[in-house]
Amino acid sequence: MASSPVAAPIFRQSVQLRLSTAIAILFLVILSISAIALTTLRNAEGWLDIVHRDTLAEVSRALELSSGAADLATSAPFLITVQIPGLMDAEVKSILETISGIEKIAGDDPALSIPLSRMRVAILDMNRAATPKSALETEVARIDRDLVRLQNRFKRRASMTQTTLNERLYWAQLQQLTAEAIGAARAQEMISVGEFGRRFQKILAGLPEPLNVAMESGLRELKSVLEYGPDHLFVIKHRALTSSLDAENALFRIRRASNQLTAYADKKVEEAEDRLTLAQTQTTRNLVIAQRVVLGLALLSSLIAIGSALFVSRYVAANLRRIAEAMRRLAAGDLHTQLQPNTKQDDEIGQLFDAFNVFRANARKLERHTNLINRQNALFANVFRNINDGVAILSADGNIEAENENVRALLRLPEAKPGGKDLLVDVIEASDFRRQATEASVVGLEEYIDGAGHVIEIRQSKLPDGGSVWLFSETTERRKIDERLEEIRRVESLGKLTGEVAHDFGNILSTISGNIHLLETTGKGRAPEHLRRISAAVDLGVTLTERLLAFARKQHLEPEVVEIGTLVEGMSDLLDVALSDGTSLSLDIRDSSLSARVDPGQLESAILNLCINAGQAISDEGSVRISVFGDNTDFIVLEITDTGCGMPPDILHRASEPFFSKRSDGAGTGLGLSMVHGFVHQSGGTMEIESIVGRGTTVRLRFPILKERADEIGCFHADGLALIVDDDMVSAENTQKVLKDLGFATETALTFSDGFRAVTELENIRLVVTDLYLDHDKSGWDLVREVLGADENSHAILMSSKLPEAADLDEELLPRFDMVAKPITPDALREVLKRWHLI
Repeated sequence: MASSPVAAPIFRQSVQLRLSTAIAILFLVILSISAIALTTLRNAEGWLDIVHRDTLAEVSRALELSSGAADLATSAPFLITVQIPGLMDAEVKSILETISGIEKIAGDDPALSIPLSRMRVAILDMNRAATPKSALETEVARIDRDLVRLQNRFKRRASMTQTTLNERLYWAQLQQLTAEAIGAARAQEMISVGEFGRRFQKILAGLPEPLNVAMESGLRELKSVLEYGPDHLFVIKHRALTSSLDAENALFRIRRASNQLTAYADKKVEEAEDRLTLAQTQTTRNLVIAQRVVLGLALLSSLIAIGSALFVSRYVAANLRRIAEAMRRLAAGDLHTQLQPNTKQDDEIGQLFDAFNVFRANARKLERHTNLINRQNALFANVFRNINDGVAILSADGNIEAENENVRALLRLPEAKPGGKDLLVDVIEASDFRRQATEASVVGLEEYIDGAGHVIEIRQSKLPDGGSVWLFSETTERRKIDERLEEIRRVESLGKLTGEVAHDFGNILSTISGNIHLLETTGKGRAPEHLRRISAAVDLGVTLTERLLAFARKQHLEPEVVEIGTLVEGMSDLLDVALSDGTSLSLDIRDSSLSARVDPGQLESAILNLCINAGQAISDEGSVRISVFGDNTDFIVLEITDTGCGMPPDILHRASEPFFSKRSDGAGTGLGLSMVHGFVHQSGGTMEIESIVGRGTTVRLRFPILKERADEIGCFHADGLALIVDDDMVSAENTQKVLKDLGFATETALTFSDGFRAVTELENIRLVVTDLYLDHDKSGWDLVREVLGADENSHAILMSSKLPEAADLDEELLPRFDMVAKPITPDALREVLKRWHLI
């Protein structure tokens, strides 16, 4: 069935456009629903605001008026019963304050002002009536008590049988008279008071003359009791009843005014209820209208949602399921999967069908490449597992991405934990192997040695992504062979040295002997000439001796704290002069504050000697660069690089031998590099030489970094005596200097016997620093055991270039013992002393 011309363009639109249109319509419908609901809620909120602002406020005001009126209605009757004037005043004041509060609530409402004014006047009237009433009633109560007392006395007299009949009759008449007075005092009506008064006067008028003094006294006492100032009982009682009537009248007026306030409050509450009913009716009408509109829009949105869902489920989801099923088959390896579209639309679904076909073609190509890579990976894995050396592949941040079993085995460490990614530097640090500086190094190659003498050669190769490949090789046996060959070579050098020294000293002695003979045989006029020749020969011998001492590392040094970068900068003018005109000098001082403890004069001489050698290696034009930097360890690196002719490996291997020289002009003694070599090692450092024929030579000197400057070392203050036992006098002096800077008093012993004698004889030895291998095959262990066992406050440090793997001590002595590798550095020594809290 052919589609209509209008429907066809719509159907050819993209899925995104169709779904976006449906979502936009749904959004507009939801927005309309929200707007209607919001408008309705705002109208309801407006009504509620009106209710809250007008109705509820008025109801609250009416309730407060009603509450105040009720309080007045209940408080006013209490005033009638109050007998204490102070309490009366307080109650009146409280009621008046209540009326003032009601007036504030009422505002200027004329319907409340008149009742409140009347209530205020009534309260004041009640107060005026209640005050004399209380006093009069108190006086009446007193008269009543006195009358009762007299009545009882008169009654007893009238009952006495020993008196005459007239006397008893007289006392009975007094008793009757008293009874009438008591009746008047207790009467609650004005008529009753008048009746009792008339009877009292009648009885009093008919009373005979008293027969004796007692009767006269009784009558007089009765009259005195009835009198109260100018008034008498009947007048007082009349006034009291009059005040009571006035108070009741005021109370009536108060209640009437209170009823008026209550009626006003009830009226206001009814009006508020009417407004609430009106607001509820209006809000209900608005909500019904909003519900109908929202229901219609919700029905419209439901139709749109159902249409969109049918489109997604029947068209989008169905085709996506077909594509997903084909993709699963393709992912499972079925590269022959076919997927023919059931639609010719150029929308996203049609594009997915096209993309699947392209993906299937690429998957076939990828399978071919994967097979090739798998074969290569299998070859790499076979080499990786079975190579005798350790191989580790590192990421750019130093984490071990892969390693074979030989890495941990060569480092004498347990196998790696599954899933862990360790830093290679941490793995090496966890082993017993430490970096060993060599005389001639190759870029990317380092040697590490442990206490047992095992040597590992580590090579590093960079990868393009910033990572690297590390190769670990066991070179212990080769190192032993190299050391043996070096020892043989050194013996040969010593033999040559002996011959050369013997020859040179023979010439010197011949010169001295010949000139002494001439002094004896010739005249005195030529004596100065012969003495100059003898002096020149002696100077030559001294110079030769100093060079030999430097080579043997026995020359006298005066080490100081030196900023090597600053020293090099200060020599720049001198070095410019020493180099030829065609040779340029450049300095690369990366950190001029790095310091080391060296002899500055010898260091300047070594730098000058190396620069002169570098300049002589440059035939025409070239450059010499001096660099000073830290190598991220505990050493300062001083590099002197030239662009000269370089040295072949056979000459490089013998460059630091004494009396070895390949100068084309035949000049030089061959002791220059050997002197630098001896000075550097005597200062606790190393010398490395790298050279490539035709490209130049780099001589790299390393000196231990002095982390605390000389002016900062004084902050350590140690107590006690430190004993240094070392058969190497220069090493002993260096160690003694460091301990003195830390505040120790020091003693030095150059033999085992002197050290043992000092340990047993000296007192207050806090620290012993001893070499492991001493003279006559003696061991430093004996000194350590002796000093630690003698004093529980003492500590011991064992130093050696080859430290043992474990301490040969009892367990209880280990906390006060440590081992430090030679050449010992100030930093290593201070670290141990800080841990023991000796500094």
